[in-house]
Amino acid sequence: MSVFAAILSGKLPASQVYQDDLCIAFMDIHPITRGHTLVIPRQCVTTLDQLPPGTRAHLWEIALRIGAAQRRALGSGAQHFLVNDGKLASQTVPHVHIHVIPRYGGDTARAVSKMIWHVTTLMLPSRETRRRRARLDALAQQIATALDAHTP
Repeated sequence: MSVFAAILSGKLPASQVYQDDLCIAFMDIHPITRGHTLVIPRQCVTTLDQLPPGTRAHLWEIALRIGAAQRRALGSGAQHFLVNDGKLASQTVPHVHIHVIPRYGGDTARAVSKMIWHVTTLMLPSRETRRRRARLDALAQQIATALDAHTP
């Protein structure tokens, strides 16, 4: 069972930003920048081409809406939308996921170093702490509130 399957089943905690019948969005436990969010389908598949076209389109629509909510709630100026689509593309969790990574002015060196760190540490166990979870929950709530305020 992948870490994302464990989150979907409720066996692992996640700081949720959004959920519906097709997908769920939650805070990355190893954020590259403040507000780094993952959007995953409920369907457990490894690559984007394995998803039905409607689900694939829906994931991207939700990722775009979360990016807009990050700008409103957290003051980011832009986002990286990142997909590692398969093992050879450095996908470490075999479940489709879109990273929505907020970018802030003057954060280039820090963000690039965190991206490198992020990739190199993904296989290390992460210790859950109340403080870390509380920070992620607070960010998730800020983004979710901004998302809800602009629901089409």
